Amino acid sequence: MSDHLLFNGNKISRIGFGCWQLAGDYQHNGRPNGYGAIDIAESERAIHLALDNGINFFDTAVAYGFGRSEEILGNALRSYAGDRSKAMICSKYGIVLGGENVPEDYSAKNFITSVEGSLQRLKVDRLGVMLLHNPPDDFDFSGLDIAAFDTLVHDGKIQAYGVSCRTHKGVANVLNHGFGSVVEAVYNVLDRRYEKFFSDPQYKDKYTFICRVPLASGFVSPRTLAGNPSFADNDIRNGFNSEQVEWVTGAVRNMAFLNDLEGGISVSALRFQLSNPYNTLTIPGIRNTKQANDAIMALRLGPLPADVITKIEAAVPEVFYKWR
Repeated sequence: MSDHLLFNGNKISRIGFGCWQLAGDYQHNGRPNGYGAIDIAESERAIHLALDNGINFFDTAVAYGFGRSEEILGNALRSYAGDRSKAMICSKYGIVLGGENVPEDYSAKNFITSVEGSLQRLKVDRLGVMLLHNPPDDFDFSGLDIAAFDTLVHDGKIQAYGVSCRTHKGVANVLNHGFGSVVEAVYNVLDRRYEKFFSDPQYKDKYTFICRVPLASGFVSPRTLAGNPSFADNDIRNGFNSEQVEWVTGAVRNMAFLNDLEGGISVSALRFQLSNPYNTLTIPGIRNTKQANDAIMALRLGPLPADVITKIEAAVPEVFYKWR
């Protein structure tokens, strides 16, 4: 099992760099939607460190800080002293910038507008991927003007398109429609249901699967083992459902054995992402060099041993009941 995969002829790391955290402190619909304030200089150092060590896939979105994440990533890439041409960027669209309480717009028209806006904010000529950002699980993809999507691929503005899904029902809907060539959904040591899709032989040669929240929004960490995690008022996690947090905390503690492995539980959870032989990559949220180094170490150590995977499955056999 390789620590890289081929995507449209490009070699990309199976552990990437999630950029939601780069958006810093912001609100959406009157509620915190980011992970709190960031040190931009430190975040840029993390991006450079990742690139120096072979991590070259970056996942962002128009909605992350209403373009701020893209801008910070773009500035960091421009200030990188090495070869930034190897960086592949995935962004997402759906939100309409500049409007209040405007419904998401997944039309081909907004797709074209969003791609152009992302290219400008990122200061690049081409995106690796553009995804619909969490459309309804029953979204009718047959109503989209696919020609507009394919034209941007043909023109070299993007290499591929697809969907970031809210739930696994959404994944099934995308695959049933045969839309795009990239799918993104939740996959981690607590929720392994996505594997039934990316292990299916009929999708092996058609789709690349991005696995998000590999550390369960930061709950798979030593601090969860040490005590009940708490978050600032401007952190989206402060508003998570208390019943869900209680279940996640208990499930993480059931896997305390992962903390005994080199790098600890966070690195081990990222190594889990490398332990399948399928066409997958993962995008841990990274905001500092410590988190970048965890991702780098996971790439270096590689997949978990088979007996550890068996212990994970036994420790958390079912997902939280409200996720089903």
